[in-house]
Amino acid sequence: MMYFYLPDLSKGLNFLDGDEFQHCVKVLRKKEGEMIGLLDGKGQVTKAIITKINKRDLAFELTSTEWKQPKPFRTHIAIAPTKSMDRMEWFVEKAGELGVDEISFISSQNSERPRIKLERLEKKAVSAMKQSKSGYLTKLNGLTPFSKFINEEFTSCQKSIGIVNNEHIYFPQLIEKGKNQIVIIGPEGDFTKQESSSALARNFSPISLGNNVLRTETAGIVVAQMINTINEY
Repeated sequence: MMYFYLPDLSKGLNFLDGDEFQHCVKVLRKKEGEMIGLLDGKGQVTKAIITKINKRDLAFELTSTEWKQPKPFRTHIAIAPTKSMDRMEWFVEKAGELGVDEISFISSQNSERPRIKLERLEKKAVSAMKQSKSGYLTKLNGLTPFSKFINEEFTSCQKSIGIVNNEHIYFPQLIEKGKNQIVIIGPEGDFTKQESSSALARNFSPISLGNNVLRTETAGIVVAQMINTINEY
């Protein structure tokens, strides 16, 4: 069954429009009487029958609804966007498929990209949710200065920062099962010593992701999978 994103599903709306309508009718050629799935991004998963197709939207009738239970832990990855947006789009999509709950984009001294547009990235997050059928949409936060991010108040979570130095503790050895995780991933040129020191002063633990030096987006995916593995998720 094909699933479509409808954020206002819980408000009782019974029509699908915009990009999701175009994909459903113009691309997939769905017809009246066919069954579709609907996701609101907040855990509600619904099955419906298409009852009428108009020029710009379609109406449907709900047949069943269930609620996906959220994971017992949260994963929040803060990452410096790469110069190539294709690589960031790939990261967002794969991170979404792995169940990453939140992604923040940060700007640091060695960052390759001074600005970022979320619209295309948000579409990748939606695509990942529909692919994985997790029921939950990854939250994306716009570009934030590194210094501002590390000074935010994060409670009830482990805070880590990836630093290119394999003498630091290997990340899986630090992860506590069931604990919320916030991990910062730096740019290709790594963080400056001053930035690293500032993060450590804010109780971020320095971590290693292994012996090999990884690309930024690869490091983000490795972090997500390590957290999932420890949590047996």
